[in-house]
Amino acid sequence: MTLGTDDRAAPMNGRATGRRGFLTFAAATLTAMAVPAVIPAAPAMAAPLAGGVRRIALHNINTNESFSGVYWADGAYKADALRKLDVLLRDHRAKQVCRFDPRLFDLLARVHQAVDSDEPFRIICGYRSKRTNALARRRSRGVAKQSYHTRGMAVDVRLPDVELGAIADAALDLELGGVGYYPRSGFVHLDVGPVRSW
Repeated sequence: MTLGTDDRAAPMNGRATGRRGFLTFAAATLTAMAVPAVIPAAPAMAAPLAGGVRRIALHNINTNESFSGVYWADGAYKADALRKLDVLLRDHRAKQVCRFDPRLFDLLARVHQAVDSDEPFRIICGYRSKRTNALARRRSRGVAKQSYHTRGMAVDVRLPDVELGAIADAALDLELGGVGYYPRSGFVHLDVGPVRSW
């Protein structure tokens, strides 16, 4: 498993970020680390994934960090892997970490399996703090005030070896949450909220 950084991920590479930014990031990271060692599988999401383990591969294009590995095995989510995924999907602008709903990783694993990709998902956006979400809303009318990004239940993704439409279609077929198709922006929004599409 790899969780690397570049210059844009200041708290992870030791660059000074100011006392308030550091304390906010540290508190959020500690909160995310307080996950129990084994988390029971969500019953509705468990059965259809093949095999005794579930793997996921993600690359955050904003921080140049990656995760590739097992996040579920022996009938339960692996807390260490979930913590790494939470950090990978953090709001890099606000330096805040959120505990993600692990059903989102199941959704991503299923979509990846359905489209038969050889590449990791490219993460365009994971968690957004309320402040970052408000800034995004000012720039775009398409950003929801109560976005699932602010709840750790959504990601915006693409795959280099799969057409965006195929990703959206695979997610729609699964009927496990929201699917937003943004061909002009180059990503598909996936969430584990109510089933809907746009």
